[in-house]
Amino acid sequence: MSVNIQRCFVICGALLLVCVAQTSSTAQTTQVELLPPPKAALLPVHWPDLAQLESDVREQIKSEQNALAEAVKNASTTDADLSEAYGLMGQTYHAYSLRAPARECYVNAGRLAARDFRWIYLLAKLDQQEGDVSEAIRRFQTAGSLQPRFIAVPVNLGNIYLELNRLAEAQASFAQALEIQQGSAAAYYGLGQVALSKRAFAEAVDYFQKALTLAPEANRIHYSLAMAYRGLRDPEKVRMHLAQQGPVGVRVADPLMDGLQELVQGARVHLIRGRLAFEAKRYTEAAAEFRSAVAAKPDSVAAHVNLGVALTQTGDLKGASDEFEATLRIDSQNATAHYNLALLLARDNRHEQAIVHLQAVSNINPNDFAARLLLVQELLKLDRCAEAADWQRQTIEAATKQGRNDLLAQLKADLERYEKVRPCRPTNPKP
Repeated sequence: MSVNIQRCFVICGALLLVCVAQTSSTAQTTQVELLPPPKAALLPVHWPDLAQLESDVREQIKSEQNALAEAVKNASTTDADLSEAYGLMGQTYHAYSLRAPARECYVNAGRLAARDFRWIYLLAKLDQQEGDVSEAIRRFQTAGSLQPRFIAVPVNLGNIYLELNRLAEAQASFAQALEIQQGSAAAYYGLGQVALSKRAFAEAVDYFQKALTLAPEANRIHYSLAMAYRGLRDPEKVRMHLAQQGPVGVRVADPLMDGLQELVQGARVHLIRGRLAFEAKRYTEAAAEFRSAVAAKPDSVAAHVNLGVALTQTGDLKGASDEFEATLRIDSQNATAHYNLALLLARDNRHEQAIVHLQAVSNINPNDFAARLLLVQELLKLDRCAEAADWQRQTIEAATKQGRNDLLAQLKADLERYEKVRPCRPTNPKP
């Protein structure tokens, strides 16, 4: 038996469906040296030499190469799905420092989805890592125009400008980062380096101290403080900070680059394989992959949510509930887990508990009409018509603000029924 769980697959942000199927044979796709492009505007992808890699890493990369090859060969693959397939392959290559094929994949992903921030940003990181600063600057600026609140962009730009001794631009970039996140240790550290380069030693000390307060584990800051105090001719503090210096630097929050590390650790590859198996309706296999993802990264919200969804399709509803509850222990504000758990509780006629989770969804996202409508229905099942009417009025207000004219007439008609008629049962407008 299966339950219609409507919300799933929160794998790494806005991961789109990759409409490919894995094959059991690797020989056909890995014997060739490159993958020809399916469109004239795209680049061929040159398969890297994997001989020196560990066997499990080789199998991981070969499996993803096969998936990409199948997507490329499938004439029905949309540009959006093909972009995602190239991008995912590029991320795996990038994770293992296979930069040349990673670049080819990112370029193709970007040409298929020109406004997808991820591929522009990751290309900029490759440029930065390879020392092509002019291209890195150009791409970071483009990425910043697409995602102005992604703090890693101005911090990376600031570091590049600092290395080029373009101090005014560096200062402006780090200041922009502080506008995005006032408590950014990386931004304060960068401003300290700018001040140190300008020989504004007292100002440098102030910025470095702020960075150290925010990131006390970053003991490399002590060396910078020592240099600033040397400029201020304070030998005692120079000695004190030199004695505390260490190798740990300051890192800016960067989910995209951190996600590459997750690939190396193994959770992401299981998420990808599980997604492919799920789309092929191989639910037992999908659940096994998602379980492996949980084992590789026990605090992964995506792994627990997707395992729960897969388990509903295998009929293991108790196991599914356990996974959604595990998700909420990690992230109590995860609306997907609240909603899916509410569906399972409602199915078991545990309406009071379902209502609690649906109220949580509505508080997290007031414009989630599906959750609001289900909440009203659950209240009605307990003959809590006055509360149902209150939620219905709130839903009408939200629908009016959102211009959901497709819902308003039915919502208003149902509200009249809840207020005047007993028993009060709604007809269901679809959100």
